[in-house]
Amino acid sequence: MSNNLTVADAERVLWELSDLDGETATLERRSQICEALDYLTQKSDYHIFGVCADTTKQALQALKNYADHFRYDLPDADLPAIADGIYLKYNPRSRRYHSDNYKGLYRGVLLSFHADFTDGYSGTHGHFPLDLF
Repeated sequence: MSNNLTVADAERVLWELSDLDGETATLERRSQICEALDYLTQKSDYHIFGVCADTTKQALQALKNYADHFRYDLPDADLPAIADGIYLKYNPRSRRYHSDNYKGLYRGVLLSFHADFTDGYSGTHGHFPLDLF
């Protein structure tokens, strides 16, 4: 991608590169995803994370890596140990977690961008690799 990225460019990249499996999530594609996510982050005020993983531990690790990248501090989480599919949602504004059993096939992170005002960017993209960051 170029330095002249637009919202439409970033959305197209994220749409095209969502739901990649381990083999198709090449370093180049991961870099494109990161660039597009970082660009849209500049246009939004905060994120909400949704993590689909096999275990609570795996979901928390992915969330931590994404939160670190986007400079969010995570509060301690007292979550049930789930070992057969979990959906973990985290809202940095409320600093609250929600988890539930998840029987779907997708594994990865959904990222919702939110803007406080109409001139900012809002949208949801993903699933992206659990280990993107």
